[in-house]
Amino acid sequence: MRRHHLIEEAKAELDVAYEEVKRAEQSVMALESEYNDRLKSLGGDDASMSTLMVEKEQRQNDLHIEDLYALQKETIERFARVSSAFTIIGAVDFDGVGVDLVRGLLFHKKEARARRVEVDRAIRNFAHNLRSFSLEDDGFSYDGEVRECWAEIERLLNECTED
Repeated sequence: MRRHHLIEEAKAELDVAYEEVKRAEQSVMALESEYNDRLKSLGGDDASMSTLMVEKEQRQNDLHIEDLYALQKETIERFARVSSAFTIIGAVDFDGVGVDLVRGLLFHKKEARARRVEVDRAIRNFAHNLRSFSLEDDGFSYDGEVRECWAEIERLLNECTED
């Protein structure tokens, strides 16, 4: 199966999120070290220590590390979904089998069952276009179709989790 840049983009998003989390964690550790050194120099002055701790917590909050963790989690999940769908479609010979497997993987909640026809149509289109992209000589002409189909799958996933 040819490499598709949709999966490469999902990986790049994951890499960026990872680097942002890593940068923020390193900043938190540097702040901890800085403030530990500053606390030692205060010599037990409770008021100054309290003020210093409030300052440290504010600077750490300004890093928004919890938001970065949430973003990283989203990018991990997206990369896993894209990778799994590509692997499944590439591993089976029949679109029907691929549709069943991808549906079972991505749309396992009962909310999605009510939209099975719409979900199956989106996955079938994705499978057909990805297979065409991968196997046909002019497969790159299917690139946009693969992207559109995946966008539709993600839209359905989001709607099913919102319900």
